[in-house]
Amino acid sequence: MTKKAARKHFIEKRDALDESWQLKADDLILIQFQTLELPFLERVMSFYSIPHKKEVNSFLLTDFLHFRNPALQLAYPRMNVADNSMDAVLVAADEAFIENEYGINEPVGDHLLDPHELDLVLVPLLAIDRQGHRVGYGKGYYDRFLARVSDDCLKVGVSYFEPVERITDTDQYDLPLDLCVTPQQVYVF
Repeated sequence: MTKKAARKHFIEKRDALDESWQLKADDLILIQFQTLELPFLERVMSFYSIPHKKEVNSFLLTDFLHFRNPALQLAYPRMNVADNSMDAVLVAADEAFIENEYGINEPVGDHLLDPHELDLVLVPLLAIDRQGHRVGYGKGYYDRFLARVSDDCLKVGVSYFEPVERITDTDQYDLPLDLCVTPQQVYVF
């Protein structure tokens, strides 16, 4: 399956999800996430789920991580459309967010974390294959960002759907994730 075909197919599948199924799937993803034998995490970057795009509820996962370590430093991405880059912005509990031109909420703060300091990155995706290659919305923000994290940083995708066998048009810029959490199981790549 090509990235373009996967993008179209999985956007249609997500659009067809009903709210009660999605809520149950979010709970099942949290249960699967809780089974991970994660190291002690000090700095995590998550993503701000977009409800109208029916993305996995990332807030359940970050709440769990805060429960494990109340001193956890949590960052969210902020895009720079001028050069298609992305920064990790450290947020406080009362941090303000503003919607960007893509309809994604981004933190307004200015405390940037060096990507090498992150212990884990939660990664949104539309599709993933059995080798850990993800398909996003096609701008490459996460691919460029993940190239900047340390080798020790866990890259964890979350998806309502199981992996496809293979994304056929990956290239050297498509970095595989380490794990993907679905309602049914955790995939390790």
